Amino acid sequence: MNLRSFIIVFALLLGALIGWLMLEDATQVAENRKEVKERKLTFITHEPSRPKKTRTRDLSKKPFTLEDMIALPKQKLIRFKDEKSYRDFLDKLANSDLKLLGNIDRLRVVGVGYGDLSELTDLGVDEDDMFHNFPVTIPQPGNVEDQPGAVGFGREALAFLGITGDNSAYGAGVKVAIIDTGVEPHLALSKGFQTINLVELSEGAVPHGHGTAVASLIAGDHPNLRGVAPSSPILSIRVADETGTSSSLVLADGIVAAVDNGAQIINISMGSYGNSLILQDAINYANDKGAVIFASSGNDGFSAAAYPAAHQGVISVGAVDANGTHLNFSNTSDNLGASAPGIGIQAAWPGDQVIEFTGTSASAPYLAGATAAVISETGMNAQQAAAHVLEYSNEAGNNGADPYFGEGILNVGRALDFETAGIEDIAVASQYFPSEESSNPYFQVLVENRGTETVWHSTLEVDVAGDRYPIQINSIEANSVKAITIPFGETLLNREGSLNVRSTLTVSPNTNDVQRSNNTRVDTFTDPSLSNQGN
Repeated sequence: MNLRSFIIVFALLLGALIGWLMLEDATQVAENRKEVKERKLTFITHEPSRPKKTRTRDLSKKPFTLEDMIALPKQKLIRFKDEKSYRDFLDKLANSDLKLLGNIDRLRVVGVGYGDLSELTDLGVDEDDMFHNFPVTIPQPGNVEDQPGAVGFGREALAFLGITGDNSAYGAGVKVAIIDTGVEPHLALSKGFQTINLVELSEGAVPHGHGTAVASLIAGDHPNLRGVAPSSPILSIRVADETGTSSSLVLADGIVAAVDNGAQIINISMGSYGNSLILQDAINYANDKGAVIFASSGNDGFSAAAYPAAHQGVISVGAVDANGTHLNFSNTSDNLGASAPGIGIQAAWPGDQVIEFTGTSASAPYLAGATAAVISETGMNAQQAAAHVLEYSNEAGNNGADPYFGEGILNVGRALDFETAGIEDIAVASQYFPSEESSNPYFQVLVENRGTETVWHSTLEVDVAGDRYPIQINSIEANSVKAITIPFGETLLNREGSLNVRSTLTVSPNTNDVQRSNNTRVDTFTDPSLSNQGN
């Protein structure tokens, strides 16, 4: 990320930088509310705004690095190499004037608030063992406007994901941790949930609804607000205050707590642009225990994912609209795992309300829920199930993984039906200009077999500005992609200014194509560099 991007990020985050005091962990089981049948869902049209706390940084003492600019001021995270030095420091800290921000026994990490760095070195701490504590926030929609024509999902996200029948048993016995602002009781979460609060709210503060919205997309069990895996036990871990603000330390603590309380899947719809080694340690701990972490890529339109989505061992999730088009606000990156619905999705909000939820915060829970469904329906472990979900995603953008869609667009139905014989489903998956530079630019159409049987003798007709190119496809095996090259390139696009391309598949009479709606794709291109975004 360049200097300008970091400065933009700093300006966005500075208003949200706050200090918070870690309080004692509290674990409880949230009981179902009484009189459920008498309650009704109330619809609201946008996420209620929350006042943001501000904090200023003293810039007078020394110049800052880019990480210094993002980091929380006068806070350090200290990692100890052995248990004795960790315990000895805690004893020293208790007898000092320094503030204990929190500690994570599993990682031997202590967060400390200080006035001058010498106070820490005087306690015997090596500066090489000190790390920044970065602010972590829920992604804010609206930093980048939706492109014209973006289509929201409303209540149709499950159908888009290939879930058309009864999915009420999906996720049974698969605990999913939602590390967020906390989950509040809601009509759409009638089974209740376990809670761990690592952050307490200010007196009289109204809980932020972000975590509740996320939970409903995973485990909602109301007929009008059904999640991907309604039977998944939910573990709500509140790491953010009423403004949706947290830190690397608290987020890392939340990951450890999720694993120690039996979560197989962890959803983090939060982000930071500070690369925290302590957070990476927590992710490694979770991966070593077999847990899988999904995180939102971020809503700033950057060509790099936010952390923890950018961390190794985390599956980063981007956003698409109801046409399968990459959304401009969704951060892109080479490590993007997959994409999922991310605009205008009906989700739960505290007070039995319903909100139109937009952002990569909504996309990550769909991957988490899909993985829970695969585990419960197939018996795979979490890491196997996550890899399976990525493998059976729908191809999009460039052939193979790309920065805009990752491995593709989530398809839960396809991931669950992979062993069901007799499914024939061939699709025009993508049309694009390859991003690689070439002396002979060309155009490609991707044809994908999303079924479980080989499809024989189909015809692809590509119409480019009135010129038609018929291509015979003798066969295409199940779960495979054929790249069809059309012999023209940027010259035609540059001459025309824009280019309309329509590709249509015709199957043989002996093929029972179960979804003919995906046999035609129409795209208008104005710039080859944008073609892998689905525009």
